[in-house]
Amino acid sequence: MNGVTYRLNEFIRPADRRTLILDSSAGLALGVLPGLEDYPAVLKGVLPLLDGVVCSPGQIGRLNGRNRADAALLVRMDWSNTLRGKDFVLPPAETKHLPILSPQDALDLGAAGMVASFLVGYEEEVEAACLKSTVQWALEGKTLGLPLVIEVRADGPRVSLADKAIELGASYALEGGADVIVVPNPGRKSLETLGAFISVPWLIKASRLESAAAELEDGMACGASGLWLDHTVFGLPQLADALRLLAERLHTPAAG
Repeated sequence: MNGVTYRLNEFIRPADRRTLILDSSAGLALGVLPGLEDYPAVLKGVLPLLDGVVCSPGQIGRLNGRNRADAALLVRMDWSNTLRGKDFVLPPAETKHLPILSPQDALDLGAAGMVASFLVGYEEEVEAACLKSTVQWALEGKTLGLPLVIEVRADGPRVSLADKAIELGASYALEGGADVIVVPNPGRKSLETLGAFISVPWLIKASRLESAAAELEDGMACGASGLWLDHTVFGLPQLADALRLLAERLHTPAAG
């Protein structure tokens, strides 16, 4: 077993090759997130229900005292202002996407994996830089035994057909060497297309917590390995109950 496979097994369960991951790193671009004001306390309550948690470099050191049953910690490798909307206190005047860590930095922080975004629908130089960074992280990560998770974000102003943009982003991520690919839900037909060509584990990013179970079912029917939730779930009522139900669905063998 090589190092990448060993660490993948920390957040993608070897028994069923499925995973439930929560991304808590958006505060890098947005500041303190609603529902995450007391970060260690909030995460302590959900770590046992998850397989992985994505942290910013500053957050990862605040989750001390984890045990083997708790989620693995992954670290965000990039920063972008594209999460900021027009109503943000400092709305972006131009697209920025910057690497902030090297794979060696991620390893030194104790991460089980690296996470970065691949932006689609933005200026050509932005997409080219995403591909370059993906390749560099993947190559060095394989040398260090550290897997790379690429989140496809096909939300740029130049996107006209969202499903095709998502498929394109996933193909770039795969060609760039990603070990896991995360895609927003592009609809059932496009999910079938993704399932036919993605040769690494891939996850569905839920549109919202209320629809996560249905989106998970659609994704798994097309070969997806699990579910990705973002920062918008924090502060919602009964979050722990919802995560528990999603985890049970993911990791309970189907009858018959």
